[in-house]
Amino acid sequence: MILQIVTLIIVMLGWTLYKVRMFLKKNQPVTAGLYGCLMGICTILGSLLAAHVDIPSTTAPLNLIFQPIGKLILNR
Repeated sequence: MILQIVTLIIVMLGWTLYKVRMFLKKNQPVTAGLYGCLMGICTILGSLLAAHVDIPSTTAPLNLIFQPIGKLILNR
């Protein structure tokens, strides 16, 4: 499992560096920065998923906000 995670990180890092250099050659620094940040997040999430770490849903904060509102509306 560790070999898979290390391989994933190396491949993602290599691909990210390649694409960021291509964006910088085309004089697109904002695109390169955004792409690098998104790929960094994807690399972290991918390695956590490969390690079978339970990642909470992205809708959890929205449930915390809208669930009391929904209960309030249904009680009326």
